Amino acid sequence: MTSVQRFLSGRDNLARQATLTASSVRASTAIERIAAQRAGGGRVRLAGSYTGHEAAQVEVEVVSADGVPRASVPQFVGVGNGQLAVLGVDAAAPLQALSLTLADLGVETATAGLDVREVRIRARVAGAAGNAIHIAVQPALVRTATSWALLSQWSAGQPVQTGPQWDFGGLPLSPKEELDAASPRIAFGFDPQVYRPWRRFKDGAWQFGLSPVLARDLPAGTAVHSVTGGYVVTVSDGVTSETFGDTLALPAQDEIVSFYDLLQALAGSTLVEVAGVVVADRTSGGQAAVDVPLRTGAWLLALGGKVRLASVAVPDGAPTQSVTVRCTNADVIGQERWAVSGDVSGALPAAATGVPYASAACIFTVPSIVPVGGSSGRWSFKFNPAPRADTEGMPSLCVRPFRFGANARPLTATFRYARRPPADCKCSDMPTPKISNRCLGIGDDAMALDPEHASRLQALYEWRRDFMAASTVVGTPPPNYSAADMDFADAVVGTFAQGLIETYEEAAARAEWDLALTAMQADLAALDELGQYALWPRSSTVQNNLSTLYANPVTGKLYRCLKQMEGVYTDQSVVDLVESTSWWTDPADAAWDTVASTPFTVEAVGVSTAVATYQYIGTEKDLEPSSAAAQQQLVRRYSARMDYVRTLAGIVPKSESSSSDAGGCWIDHGDPFWWVDVDGYYLPAFTNQAYVSARRDTETGRAYSTMEFGFGLVVACPERLKLGDEVTIRIEQVDDARPYGVGDEATIQTVGAGPAWLAGGVDGTDVQTWRVLASASGTLADYLVPTDGTAAPVYAQDGVELQIALGGIPFALGDAFSLAVEAGQFRWRQGDGAWEALADIPPDGLALLADGLEAHFEAGAAPSFVPGDAYAFDVHQPWAASHVRDAQAPAWGWEGADASMVLDLGSVQPLGAMGLARYRLAPGAEVSVEFSDDGVAWSLPLVLDVSRRVCVRVFHLVLLARYVRLNVASAPGGSIGWVWCGQPVAAEHHASACQRQRRWAATRGSGINAAALYAGAGDGWRLDWNGVLLDADAEALLGMVDWAQAHDEPLLFVPHHLHEADAALVRCAADALDVNDAHEYQPDNPQHRLLSASLTLDPVYA
Repeated sequence: MTSVQRFLSGRDNLARQATLTASSVRASTAIERIAAQRAGGGRVRLAGSYTGHEAAQVEVEVVSADGVPRASVPQFVGVGNGQLAVLGVDAAAPLQALSLTLADLGVETATAGLDVREVRIRARVAGAAGNAIHIAVQPALVRTATSWALLSQWSAGQPVQTGPQWDFGGLPLSPKEELDAASPRIAFGFDPQVYRPWRRFKDGAWQFGLSPVLARDLPAGTAVHSVTGGYVVTVSDGVTSETFGDTLALPAQDEIVSFYDLLQALAGSTLVEVAGVVVADRTSGGQAAVDVPLRTGAWLLALGGKVRLASVAVPDGAPTQSVTVRCTNADVIGQERWAVSGDVSGALPAAATGVPYASAACIFTVPSIVPVGGSSGRWSFKFNPAPRADTEGMPSLCVRPFRFGANARPLTATFRYARRPPADCKCSDMPTPKISNRCLGIGDDAMALDPEHASRLQALYEWRRDFMAASTVVGTPPPNYSAADMDFADAVVGTFAQGLIETYEEAAARAEWDLALTAMQADLAALDELGQYALWPRSSTVQNNLSTLYANPVTGKLYRCLKQMEGVYTDQSVVDLVESTSWWTDPADAAWDTVASTPFTVEAVGVSTAVATYQYIGTEKDLEPSSAAAQQQLVRRYSARMDYVRTLAGIVPKSESSSSDAGGCWIDHGDPFWWVDVDGYYLPAFTNQAYVSARRDTETGRAYSTMEFGFGLVVACPERLKLGDEVTIRIEQVDDARPYGVGDEATIQTVGAGPAWLAGGVDGTDVQTWRVLASASGTLADYLVPTDGTAAPVYAQDGVELQIALGGIPFALGDAFSLAVEAGQFRWRQGDGAWEALADIPPDGLALLADGLEAHFEAGAAPSFVPGDAYAFDVHQPWAASHVRDAQAPAWGWEGADASMVLDLGSVQPLGAMGLARYRLAPGAEVSVEFSDDGVAWSLPLVLDVSRRVCVRVFHLVLLARYVRLNVASAPGGSIGWVWCGQPVAAEHHASACQRQRRWAATRGSGINAAALYAGAGDGWRLDWNGVLLDADAEALLGMVDWAQAHDEPLLFVPHHLHEADAALVRCAADALDVNDAHEYQPDNPQHRLLSASLTLDPVYA
């Protein structure tokens, strides 16, 4: 009687040597190249889903350079990183080398743009047309003075300041470091940059900063201004203009203040677009926290010099330069003259104190400064009488009072008592002789007059020429003329000419003079025809000449003919109609008595389309001044206009009450004797009259006050004065300093600007030219590759189709691709089998072999493949059927849900048990086994229980079979690692003790209540034989354990053959097994030994 325990060892497994035939094996992609011998630039790769049942070795060898044409991989030498793709090779393409070389880059079309901070404003249309686009920014800002100024310098490199002196109203930053939407805007001095002040509390103190950071150093004392308003931005290409931010437009546009506002507005432009990230960034310096950064108008950089100018501004078109304003005449306080010149602009029109100055270079005003405290000083006078006889009496002469003028200066003036000369000859009435500028070295005689003066003077006298011609009739008896009109015109022309001489240097005065000339010509338009108006003779036929003046001989009224006729009537018919009416000859007719300027029509009775239209313009006597005095009064209309022009030029008009009046300061009292300045510098003084120092203008002859001194010349007994008496006035000292002196200067530094032009736009060809050369066919057609972003066309020549794709790094001249049209043939074999037939390397490189294997011929640099290139591969099969032979980790896997495997044991064998282990089967899987002696007739299926970790079926009656068929159903993705069949090992006697031990594979950490890493569980067993083992049993157990240890293979243990569910996959726990004999191995007969042993079996964890 044998024991109940059974041991299923790999040593006794008949499946280990059986021939295995599986219905299927799960495909494998585990392929490894183990050897390569190549001279070509390509490579061979083995791939595919291998369906062979066992691992294999595959060899591939290139045998010939013949076959179907295919292309090598293009090789590149150069700068760019574009690619050349081979799209196809015809079967008839010649085998040859090809090269493509970039010979012409072409001209790339570029889009004009303008970089502004972190974005680019670019034209919507590519090409050179975008270069015509420009952007103009017109500030519509209001600067208001505040109560702040810098107490110390703020340098541009210092982003923040601490201390209350830097608090300019900035609001605290948010926790995200963003400016408050209500942050004020400020500017410093005349600097055009607008800032947003902010504050933050950091490191125990308030810090003050600006957005953007300070652009330029600011000196102490710089005033701070608050700023409101926005910017009007114009985008134009010279044809179309777009305006943004104009709040006064209809309809009103959204105001543009920040850079973000501008970028948002430009999104609606049809001319430009914004490239870059546009975000409402309100952190300091962010797009929504700075004003528009474009500055397209000139701006003021700095002011310098001794003189402090007021109301300084810079015209938009001013250049970058320094403008110097230098005092050239300080004779009269408040009327100083200033020379203005620029580094670029050169000499500019002169300026005058107190008069706003404007030129294309700068705008300013030299402020008038009143001397403080009133004039004072030290003066004296001395009376030097002419020689007299002793009997002649001497007058008493006093100078009182005496006043220092605003322009007082140390001087000596001597006045001599003299007889007044006759007044019937004046040099001012004489023509001015011409002096040669060429001879003086100051210019060309042909351009003696300033162009501004000459052009206007010519226009004035051209009008006078035409007026005089229209006011006279010569050659048609009797000669006629209008003397009063011509005298009046001459007086007016003289007034305009004199005004022009005095004012032509000033732009504002010139503009007003031009307007005055136009108005005067319109006023005198009627007069320029008086010399040609005709009386109305009854038989005349010229009464209806357009615009001709006619005088009614009965009433003396003047009419202008406005329209000749309408309808189909001739001129003569209109005349006849007019002649036939009683209106013309009847002075009482209401139509002719009108005094209105509204035109009226004379028409034929009953024929309304035959008409002549007239307009009343006055009477003859209305247009003819009756005397020279009357003409002079009319001239005052235009002299008043010229006085206004003088004010624009900084000239104070003189009173017209007298030609000898100096604005009421110096008056010619008409005395027959006066006191003349012996040097001829000052105008004469009069006895017992107040005198103010005065001179006469050398150009105009008019008197003006020098504002130096004034006195009363008081003479008692004036009848005793004698010709030659002299009085000398001496100013020895003037206490008050003059506000300006000759040589005083101010400087204005301006930075020029202009519209911001987009640039960089280019009308290109956008095509690269690649030269193509073939080694056999010679030069092929050029390959033209567009560079405007469109895909390159396919290049098809000599049976090859190519296509270039541009990369991020552009190609450079000389960049080149090379490739070859080549061919090849190969053979292959599996293991040590015979070589397969020779085959062409396919054009696509993919060759199908067997069992799902594919050979991929991957082209490389030419030549890709050379005869003799050889490759060897190991094709692994992790799911091979042979894996069921042992109990190691690999397993047999199958395709699909069902599979079978037939084990041919070679001959009919006795089978005592059947076992399965290391399987992975889905729940519900079914496994059965069938037996056969001949492989034809099979037994009924024996169902195996695979619900546990291992499955053992012990046959109580020994089965005889050669073939064993294992069937698996409903087990997709499953695997079986070990199949056991044969005779299990069993001892003669039961083990004295058989103890089950549940074990867990867990790795536990150290310390108290340490965690463990669980890896699996299993059943281990301990068996003890106490003096019951026979010597043969011990040898059987030792042989089984020896084999297991030698092959490091587990075994199946069944504690009781009737309880197969208790079977476990185990391995020996120790590397030693003690076998003891109760007789200490002393019996002579080994059969008499009573052996004891202990065997511990550890679980194989699952």
